[in-house]
Amino acid sequence: MINSRIPRLIPAAIMVGVLGAGLTACSGGSAGSADGKVEITVGGMPTADKPELLEDFNNTVEAFEEANPDISVVGEETVWAADTFQSLIAGGTMPTTLDVPFTEIQALIARGQVAEIGNYLEKSETLSNLNPSVVDVVSTDEGIWGIPWGAYTMGLVYNRGLFEQAGLDPDDPPQTWDEVREAAKAIDANTEAQGFQSMTLENTGGWILQSMSNGFGGSVENVDGMEATVDNDGTRAALEFYRQLRWEDNTFGSNFLLNYGDAHSALASGQAGMMVAGADSYNNLVTNLGMAPEDFGVAPLPQSEDGIGTLGGGTIAIFDPQASAEEVEAATKWVEFWRFKKFNDEEFAVSQAQAASEAGSAVGAPGLPVVDAALQDQYLDWVGEYINVPRENYELYLSTVETVPIVPEPAVKAQEVYAALDVVVQAVLSREDADIDSLLSEAQSAVQGIIDAG
Repeated sequence: MINSRIPRLIPAAIMVGVLGAGLTACSGGSAGSADGKVEITVGGMPTADKPELLEDFNNTVEAFEEANPDISVVGEETVWAADTFQSLIAGGTMPTTLDVPFTEIQALIARGQVAEIGNYLEKSETLSNLNPSVVDVVSTDEGIWGIPWGAYTMGLVYNRGLFEQAGLDPDDPPQTWDEVREAAKAIDANTEAQGFQSMTLENTGGWILQSMSNGFGGSVENVDGMEATVDNDGTRAALEFYRQLRWEDNTFGSNFLLNYGDAHSALASGQAGMMVAGADSYNNLVTNLGMAPEDFGVAPLPQSEDGIGTLGGGTIAIFDPQASAEEVEAATKWVEFWRFKKFNDEEFAVSQAQAASEAGSAVGAPGLPVVDAALQDQYLDWVGEYINVPRENYELYLSTVETVPIVPEPAVKAQEVYAALDVVVQAVLSREDADIDSLLSEAQSAVQGIIDAG
């Protein structure tokens, strides 16, 4: 429940900043009021070259205004971009609400560039019951600073068919790194596939290394993104794990230059048994790449004794710090209507699920729910007739998804940081004499340079 997390007192300095920002709202991107209505601007309106999506957006606006006659919605095509956001803030042209990636939220909070919205969420039956693990991503001791409406976590994605061939129980996947290592040996020994693989190209090597590091107790940046923390025991342990599977066990295959598509294709086709990837990989592996639905497996990201959780990502609706209280409240109502209707409107949920199922899309695929278990279960019950994935195969993941802490992606220059770490992963996998300590020391300096330049 969000209610228990909302602070009753906001520090005076922050409150002054919020009030001061509110006084300048008339010059900001938030539209103010028109004809007695509260007028808000909302980013992310589809462009004209996507007519179906634009029509759906406009229909949603019409339905929202009919349900909320005191609010007027003005759509804008503005979308998040790191190189333009500062000018939106400086020029007072940020929409009342705008979507940003998980990677950005802590830095925006630290710079005072988002409105605190805890009190508004408290008024909403749906938004006051968001999944606590996703609320943590947008929370500080001073409040709640956004609405996560799409989320995923990293997990251990595996081929259940290969597990069976190797004599492993696909319903009892590895839960520790030692168990992953033993399962990789069994797959390599008893099937034609390699036991384990990792992405290494196009920033994915660093992305997965960050995820692995979390499972071993480390990270690559501090929370606000101002300090590189690459050279730590958790990241060192993750690279040592890679080294063991590659050079001691020979269960890592022979191709160490894999991008996202390469790795997913190998798992879907039965060439590899396991990898760390987004737990929401079902759609790509099954719907796009043709993996048999019964072969898709996902487990929680294993944790060492020092593990701090699993890397999470997704999309957050933020709100203009220069908007008035009325505009922010209206915008939170819009986000609830646009992004969460399926959790409070059975007819809408069923219609949406039926259309998705008939289109061949997955309904009920594993992932990180953005609402609490009660609302998620209610939604699944409503659309039960149209669920077309074997959810019983993901019992362990689904039963722990709300309890494994979510670690946000690096707050500053995440993709550049990941690119710098690609070469570290490639070195450990391709050179038996690679010096992990030296690689981490060099990467620490490189990442700090990236942060300082940003």
